Amino acid sequence: MLLLWSFFQPPRVNEPPFTFNDGITLFWHTVRDFMKGTIERLPYFIVGMVVFLLFWLLAKGVKKLINKVAVGSHSIDDTLADLVSRIVGTLITIVGFLATCVVIFPSFKPGDIIAGLGITSVAIGFAFKDILQNFFAGILILWRRPFKVGDQIRVNNFEGTVEEINMRSTRLKTYDGERAILPNGDVYTSSILVRTAYPKRRIKFVVGIGYPDSIEEARSVIHDVLDGIEGVLKYPAPMVYVTELAASSVNLTVFFWVESQQANALNVSDQVVTGIKLALDKASIDMPFPHTVVLLEKQPDSDGTALLSHPAAKDKAVPSLNGQNA
Repeated sequence: MLLLWSFFQPPRVNEPPFTFNDGITLFWHTVRDFMKGTIERLPYFIVGMVVFLLFWLLAKGVKKLINKVAVGSHSIDDTLADLVSRIVGTLITIVGFLATCVVIFPSFKPGDIIAGLGITSVAIGFAFKDILQNFFAGILILWRRPFKVGDQIRVNNFEGTVEEINMRSTRLKTYDGERAILPNGDVYTSSILVRTAYPKRRIKFVVGIGYPDSIEEARSVIHDVLDGIEGVLKYPAPMVYVTELAASSVNLTVFFWVESQQANALNVSDQVVTGIKLALDKASIDMPFPHTVVLLEKQPDSDGTALLSHPAAKDKAVPSLNGQNA
């Protein structure tokens, strides 16, 4: 078997040893081939650089155009316009780079890179799901503009003035002087109350008067108070309605309009409530409140322990909504 195996082996050739001169020669041939290839590719390289320069200038021009349109249009947020201009500029630059590679290296195939990026983007999407969710929610907020910087809003348990809307979060300054940073994903999917969406807002509260008191007199007193407070808007006009016949009072609901800023609303509401209380007291109109009388009784044949009892309720005619006594 060994003889048979050796029969099929090629004959050995004695190769000369690799010398230093051979290394120099190999290096020179490598450099020469590289320089020759570079010189041959130089025109392609120059054309590729010109192509990339044109795409780069196009990207800068498109970015300036988008920002200029955004400045002239009040319906486009500046932050959104800056983001869109950067994204468009980056995409144009990437296309220019791929075109340059095709010009310099004709065998280059951008489709292979795009296919690889498609698989990579799926993995990145899973890894950065929350970040991407907040990013796209920020774009939608800036695009649809449910609120803007300076608005006073309430989102979930947070309420305050919007200081900043960026790609990741919305920043609020609460009425307590604290900073709340809300992820855009939570903001976009939550119910939002925008208190300053309109220049006016309505305030209401309930005033209870006694059953023997005159409803019309109470209305007149309340209207006089509302007319005398500067912060209460004349239009829409204030309104006072009877809304409930409660157990111990006739409830009047007072409606009035103020400017929508929270500080102004609180200040005017304080003046209105205080003024109505003082005016009703001055007009001798009672504002009853529920109260309970508790009697301590000593039971006969007991060990002297006092027991709690309530007095028997007296029958009292209470007017109903249809005008008959109940």
